[in-house]
Amino acid sequence: MKFALGGEEYERIEVDVAGYEREPVGQFYDDNWLPVTVSVTVGRFVGQFSAEFMSDDFSRFLSQLSKLYETLSGKAEFNTLERQLFLVLEGDGKGHVVVRGEAMDRVGTGNQLLFDLELDQTQLAKTIRELKDVVAAYPVRTE
Repeated sequence: MKFALGGEEYERIEVDVAGYEREPVGQFYDDNWLPVTVSVTVGRFVGQFSAEFMSDDFSRFLSQLSKLYETLSGKAEFNTLERQLFLVLEGDGKGHVVVRGEAMDRVGTGNQLLFDLELDQTQLAKTIRELKDVVAAYPVRTE
């Protein structure tokens, strides 16, 4: 299950979620890790790396992105605990959205790619649908 931002093939960030890392044990930080594969195709850079994100990273982003889509202005952030992927989307109020991103292939000491993308508001609708599916499939486990 995945969500993506950008084009269908190029100028695209994709996060493919494999499932929960483990069975629940009643601890938030143990129960909500999701192994993912991040694919980045920006400019002439093409790459992929494995990471682990928390399930609440997706629900927080969905909430912010939905508001940005409705108002066309403001910001939405996808910010992960270990900061292997950091995205800031900012709308100009007219339907244009700028994405500023950072991707790091290893926690803390990895190689880092900084990038910018320009999107149109219409591209966000598909991302929101995909995020809703991810959040529904992998909700935050509370106990």
